[in-house]
Amino acid sequence: MLALCEAKAGTEREQKLKVLRDIEHAADAVIHETYDALNRTFVTPLDRSDIYALATQLEEIVDLNHATAMQLIVHAMEDVPEGSIPLARLIAESTREVADAVVLLRTLRRLDEVQQHTRQMSKLEHDGDEIFRNRVGELFRTEKNAVALIQHKEFLEGLERTLDACDHVGTALKTIVIKNA
Repeated sequence: MLALCEAKAGTEREQKLKVLRDIEHAADAVIHETYDALNRTFVTPLDRSDIYALATQLEEIVDLNHATAMQLIVHAMEDVPEGSIPLARLIAESTREVADAVVLLRTLRRLDEVQQHTRQMSKLEHDGDEIFRNRVGELFRTEKNAVALIQHKEFLEGLERTLDACDHVGTALKTIVIKNA
């Protein structure tokens, strides 16, 4: 998403959108494989419902990211609204935290480190809320074009929801940590 927000309208942005679309399709395939594997596996290393919740929350990040990116096409936006790049940076950082925490689940031995990552996800989400509130408030105070106001607000909301989804993964991870500590 960060690369997309930084890309100029036109071919460069279209290439970034294609990459995000491909990632979303690949993630859909992985989530279906995960659900199928859960249905076939008698004994799982973690509680079945926890695996399902985690997988569903991970998919939500990808889906929201893709849906937000598609708004650029649907709304024919030339530029992303001010505040998008800082939010996209937070999403990039939060998804790195998510990835690092999920990798640590493989052994179930470093659960304290998983918790450190979940705390960072919560902090990043809080920082994103602050940017979002400030930017949307500024939009309503200064933007006179109603169409642009709606476009920009919806795009920023999509970024903020994506950041929220990262924090929801953190919540799912905390549940796993509590059950396996």
